[in-house]
Amino acid sequence: MKKFLFLGIGSALMFTMGGVGPAHADNIDSPHVSTAGAAGSTYSIASAGATRCASCHRAHTAKAEYLLKAAQPDLCYSCHGTAATGSSTDVQNGQNANNGAALRGGGFEKAQIGATEAMKTLTKADPATGRVGHSAVVPALADGAAEATTSRHQIDGTTTGTMWGNGAISDTVNPGQLAVTLECGSCHDPHGNGNYRLLKAVPNDSAMPKVAGPADPITGLPTLVNDPGVSIPDAPLSVSRVYTTNDYWSVVDRSVPVSKTVTTAPLAGSTDGYIANASQWCSTCHTRYLAGSGSWNTPNTGNPSVAGGKIDATFTYRHRSDRTDKDGVERPNCIQCHVSHGSNAAMGTAASKVPFPGVAVTKGGDAVAPSADSKLLRIDNRGVCVACHNV
Repeated sequence: MKKFLFLGIGSALMFTMGGVGPAHADNIDSPHVSTAGAAGSTYSIASAGATRCASCHRAHTAKAEYLLKAAQPDLCYSCHGTAATGSSTDVQNGQNANNGAALRGGGFEKAQIGATEAMKTLTKADPATGRVGHSAVVPALADGAAEATTSRHQIDGTTTGTMWGNGAISDTVNPGQLAVTLECGSCHDPHGNGNYRLLKAVPNDSAMPKVAGPADPITGLPTLVNDPGVSIPDAPLSVSRVYTTNDYWSVVDRSVPVSKTVTTAPLAGSTDGYIANASQWCSTCHTRYLAGSGSWNTPNTGNPSVAGGKIDATFTYRHRSDRTDKDGVERPNCIQCHVSHGSNAAMGTAASKVPFPGVAVTKGGDAVAPSADSKLLRIDNRGVCVACHNV
C-alpha cells in the first residue's frame, strides 16, 4: 500500500479519481459510484462496465497496481487536471475548468487563493463583554490569476517525506512517521463509499489503532479490530454540491447533515457534519495535533490524556483544533486555517522562520534554516492568526 506524505498540515478533502463524462464524484452517473446496489435491484452490466471499469482499468495491459491503466496522479489528472475532459473539478490547478472558479481545497500545482488580499473588518464592541468584534475575508483569485503552490500534499506516490505528528505521545523529540509516500487513492475511495468527497474513514497506512471488538466465541476474550475511523456524512443526492468558493475564510458546508441519520442540511448557525468531523479526520494521520480548549497552557499528554502523564516533547503546547461551527463565526478547526490540497500563500520575514516539527532551532525558537513553505495556510505570513485574534 502507498502511504502518506504531508508536506504541510492539513488533510486532503476534495480530490476524486478518474472517469469518463462530466460528472461529480458522487452523482448517480459518476464512475466513482459502486455498482453494488440494494438487494433485489437490477442495473445494466454493460453500462456499468463502460463508465466504471474501462475508464480506469485494463485487464491484461495495466501499467499500475490494481490494474490501473496509468499510475496516480496521472490517471486522476486525466479527468481532474489541466488537459482533462472528464470532470470540471481541476484539482491540479485548483479551479473549476468550466468557469475558472476557485476550488475550496486549493490545487496541487496552482491555487487561486487571494492570500495577499485577505482583509479584516472590526465591528462595534460587545456592550456586555467590551470585546471588539470582527470579520475576515480571503477572496478567491480570478480565472487566469492562479499562482504556483508554496506547499501541498505530495501525491506522486514516490517522493518520501514525514507524516507530521503521527504516532503516540513521545517524551523524546519525534516529529512523526518518516519516509512515507502519498497518492490520491490514499485518502479517497475511487469506487465511492457514501462519505463526503469519497473520503476513506481510515486513510491508507494512517496507523489508526486497533480497538476492542466482539468476544472470541471459543475463548470468550475480546478481539481487536481496526478502528472504524471517521466518516463524514455526505449531502443527500437532492442537494447540489458546491466545490468552489469566492471566500477562503468561509469554510462551512451547510449541505452536509450533522450525521448519517439526518437527511436534510442543518440550519444556519448549527454545526454541520463537515466541520464537526473535519479535524477528527485530519488527526487519523496527524494523531498528536488534535487539541481541545486550554491546550495553549496545558502540556500535551494526549487527546484524551494518556495514562501515566507522559508529555510530548515535540508537540508540547498546541492551538485548539477541535472547535465546531458556532453561528457562522470562525472556528479553531484544522480546516479553518489550512486548505487540503495546496496553497499559494507566501511566507516572508518572521513568518519564514517557523520550523518544521523536530528540526534544529535557534535559542529563540526560530528555524536555523528558514523555509518559505506555507504549510497549506490560507493567508500570507501566517495572517490566519490575525484573522481571528485582535492584536
